[in-house]
Amino acid sequence: MLNPGFVTSKTLAQWQDTPVFLPQFQFYEQHQVVIKTYSSERILPLVAEFDIQQDAVIRLLMSVRQLPQKILRNKQPQAVNRFGLNSFTLLQKSASELCYGLRGQFWRADFGLENVPDTDAYMAPVAAGSAKLLLRYRVTEIKQGQHELRTETFIYCPDRATKLKMTAYWLAIRAGSGWIRKRTLMAVQSSI
Repeated sequence: MLNPGFVTSKTLAQWQDTPVFLPQFQFYEQHQVVIKTYSSERILPLVAEFDIQQDAVIRLLMSVRQLPQKILRNKQPQAVNRFGLNSFTLLQKSASELCYGLRGQFWRADFGLENVPDTDAYMAPVAAGSAKLLLRYRVTEIKQGQHELRTETFIYCPDRATKLKMTAYWLAIRAGSGWIRKRTLMAVQSSI
């Protein structure tokens, strides 16, 4: 069955393991890979160090996403030149979890990113017209020498108009976004 990644209020009320940094959300996506290693402490540093520009497919997908920005370059001085984990705010780093936050109007050509210098700024209420995104990576042991690396994306929109814009954007980019996440996981898997 196709899962479009929309989260209803009813589903959210029954959600297991709601993220501390974003307990309310309307959009969700997850991907995972099994990594065979006895050194699980190496996994998350590889995620944090991964440069999406090193993967040709991800580079192509990101260049397609940034095409509108390049066309409107002169009109949008705040444009994002190299989007990646460096565009996010690190919210949590532990032996088993990395959490990154992002705030903005992701559907805009320039991503409409807000300045989020720290966790407190991320946790502040988001204004109508902007959205919050949480990117969570987790490592869990399946059995000795085998671990699951999971990536989850959560997005919250504070009002109906923002949710409608995010819905259209989500439908347009979700397949590409999922492909980027999967390729990131496979790159980490092959690096161990």
